[in-house]
Amino acid sequence: MLLLAWRNLRRNRIRTLTTGSAIALSLGLMLISLGMGDAMYGEMTRSAARTAGGDVLVHARGYWASGDPTHLIAQPQGALEAIRRVPGVVAAIPRVRVEGLVSSSRGNAGIQLIGSDTSDEVALQNIATFIAEGEFLTGTYKNPIVLGRGVADDLGLKLGDRVVVTASDPAGDLTRALFRLEGVTETGSEMADGAAAYTTLEAAKRAIDLGSAVHQIGVVLAPGVKPKGAKGRIAEAAGSAVGEPLEILCWREAMPELVSFIEMDARFNYVFSAVLFVVVGFGIANTFLMIVLERIRELGLLSALGLTPARIARLIFSETVILAIVAIAIGQLLGLAGHWWLSTHGIDLTSLSSADFEVSGIVLESAVLRSRIVPIRWVTGTAAVLAVVLLSSVYPAWRATRVDPVEAMRTYE
Repeated sequence: MLLLAWRNLRRNRIRTLTTGSAIALSLGLMLISLGMGDAMYGEMTRSAARTAGGDVLVHARGYWASGDPTHLIAQPQGALEAIRRVPGVVAAIPRVRVEGLVSSSRGNAGIQLIGSDTSDEVALQNIATFIAEGEFLTGTYKNPIVLGRGVADDLGLKLGDRVVVTASDPAGDLTRALFRLEGVTETGSEMADGAAAYTTLEAAKRAIDLGSAVHQIGVVLAPGVKPKGAKGRIAEAAGSAVGEPLEILCWREAMPELVSFIEMDARFNYVFSAVLFVVVGFGIANTFLMIVLERIRELGLLSALGLTPARIARLIFSETVILAIVAIAIGQLLGLAGHWWLSTHGIDLTSLSSADFEVSGIVLESAVLRSRIVPIRWVTGTAAVLAVVLLSSVYPAWRATRVDPVEAMRTYE
């Protein structure tokens, strides 16, 4: 039966190539779409972790929800040492994060001042790559500050200018400190560049009189280590070292809006693929039905020679299986070729649009669209295509079993 089915497919090459091409191209496009989606989601999650401050975040209880600068980790040194000993931890970064006001002779602007050790921060993100003017916290000034492009332009600042930062100290009182502008960053996000302010950890502590306290410890995990699994180990290590109530959050818990966006976009991608293959399925079913109608005389002759309706249905179904296997193999090759090209070269989105590449407040560090293979998605997608193709042959196969040999022999092909 399989040999006869193969001969039938080879006999009408144009029809076979047309149907097989539809299957192969649809599968190839779907796999490329899944690869681009997974790569984009991966970039978004990495960018979200960088924006949040780490894969896992350690704060005094209530800090992240309220942003209250009086919620401090009073003695962070013990927690830092304990966290760094946790398996899978690459870095533990102490930070000062405080909302404030930066002032110059031209006016005021709201900022989020982040103070951290640049040597530790590189493990998460090298902010110096966003420097458009000047340098990034090189130690030239005692109290250096690096501002976003939006802040610097609004205040008419130039490199070396003095600015005053006003923020709340641990007692909740306003305090002021003098800084000198050392650099200007451009991230590509109007939101980020309009509020960004960076300084050294020691300068930030002096500015608001924190002593040894910090607001946050950002934990960077090794590739492949799941934040959810590491969270418990980090909480145990930090809690036993500090002896005060701490709040431990995975970046997903800290940024639920982005998680919701990724999940919604992934569902839309699946719905789009499903709609695509429903349409393709109807097209393939129509093609198989036309094949059956064109072969009425042939099928009638086979029936007259003794082939039962069940065997005729098996013949049509065998042709579908052979065509599906060959087309899916070609579709997989097309998908892999697209994945290789995107992984090697990518698509530079900046050449297509001048807009900022920002999602839910998250700046994507790379504007190059690439591809990433998630095996389970490719296997599931391929299985779905095979199921659609096989189901599309059910009705044509059933129609083939209803052919009346006498009427069929009167039909001229």
